[in-house]
This record gives sequence, structure tokens and C-alpha cells, in this order.
Amino acid sequence: MIHASMRTSISVILLRASLLWFVTTGAAFGASGQLRAQGAEFVLQLEDGRILKRDALVGLKLVLAGETGGTEIRIDAVDEDAGAVGGPIPLYRLSLVHPADPASADFCRPDAYGRRAGFPLSDGAGGFRLTCTSGAEGKCVLMGYRPWEDTEDIPMKDLHRACVHMLRADYGGDDHPSTRNGTVIDIYDRFGIQKAERVGGMRFEAAWGRDGALCVAHPRIAENISLEDIGRRYPALAGFLGPASCDEDAMKAEPRALLFNRSPAPLP
Repeated sequence: MIHASMRTSISVILLRASLLWFVTTGAAFGASGQLRAQGAEFVLQLEDGRILKRDALVGLKLVLAGETGGTEIRIDAVDEDAGAVGGPIPLYRLSLVHPADPASADFCRPDAYGRRAGFPLSDGAGGFRLTCTSGAEGKCVLMGYRPWEDTEDIPMKDLHRACVHMLRADYGGDDHPSTRNGTVIDIYDRFGIQKAERVGGMRFEAAWGRDGALCVAHPRIAENISLEDIGRRYPALAGFLGPASCDEDAMKAEPRALLFNRSPAPLP
């Protein structure tokens, strides 16, 4: 079971080489080097050949140039989610610091466990983005959908994309979420990474692919969007709405369907 979440304004920041440099404090870091994302882990390679990770990076500051006016993101502490599906994931306590304001603020909002933590994910173009465990991207990684482990047999990149759409109830895959924070949903996939829990009071909601829903049996939050709204907004889904047109067993035979979910049954 997982709590669905909307995207928050600070859950993801994209960092590219043209927008980022780092400020170091103390002699441990050296003068310069290259910071990259390796999986969900920061790796700093210094010019003298040293490679720093985890606790060795506490105190490191990432400085965002451009419109942000030199806002810094500082690594304050490093922990680990040892129970993450697929193996431990490092968790970084991050804070935002602006030169004009001496006070700092947490970069991440608290997740369901009270953690204010995040980690980097490679953007595939030489940079990385920061995501939080309270956001959909971070939750999907902790659930086992690790885009850096993409293989021919298990398309992790597509699974991660499908998971993000699913958590947000972003049926059209166009970044228009319709879920409600705290809504409990049951998630499973065709690869056995997540398995159905068959909790009472839940019904099949939708089947999901890399670009959004493939069919929708019922909307997760009817007050936010109706089947009629979905059909009007996304014509490609118009013929795949409602329980008669979105059958759970039938969708398991659809190769594009990577993820499936159940959510609280709609009120009669």
C-alpha cells in the first residue's frame, strides 16, 4: 500500500552543468572536481583523483546560478533507507540557503515517515535532478522502480515513468495530477516488483503505461476529475473508460500495461 501524492513546488529541481557549481568548506573537498549522480547517490570526483561519497559530502553546497540569484542547496546529513525495494537507497538531508537570508529551510517536505530527505537522479544529459522522498519520483524509486537499472527484460525507465503518472493520477500523462494527498492505493506490476495486497473496499482503478493511463475504470478522486472529464480532455482514452471498458484481467494481457492499481471504491 502507498499514499499517493501531488507534485510539490520543491520536490524536483533539475541541475545542469551550466546552472550549477559547488562551494566547499574545509580542506577535505579540495579545490574543484565533478559532482554526478550514480544511481541515487552523489559522487564527487576531485581533480586529485579522490572520490567522495555519503558522509564525506556533508557540508557540500550546490550553488544555483541564474534566476535563483545564487541560492545554495547544502547537504546537511546522510542517512539510508535500508528497506527500499531492490536495495538500500542513500537519503540526503538538504537545506536551501539564500545569500540575502541567513536562515535556512528544508529542501524537502516531510514524507509519510516524517523524513525530510532526497537524492539525485541522472537526467541522462550530463546533469541530475534532485527529488524528495515525499514526492512521486522519490516514492517510485523507493518502491523499486529504479530508472538507472533499465534492462531489456525489465524496462525500469518506463516503469518509473508509469509509476509517477499513477501516483499522481495523471491519467493523460501530461502533468495534470488529480489525486489527493494521503489517498491510499494498492499498486502492483507485471514484473512482481510490487504485488497486489487485495485490501477490502478497493476496486481496480486503471492500467498504466509509460505515457499515462491505458484505461480508467473509475477516477481516484471523483471530486477532482470524472470519467466524462477524462474522455473530453484525453480523446485517446474515450473508448477505454468505465469498468466495462477497463477490465483488470483483460489489461493484464495488454503488453503496454506495466502497472496496475486499485483505489477506494467510489460511493454509489
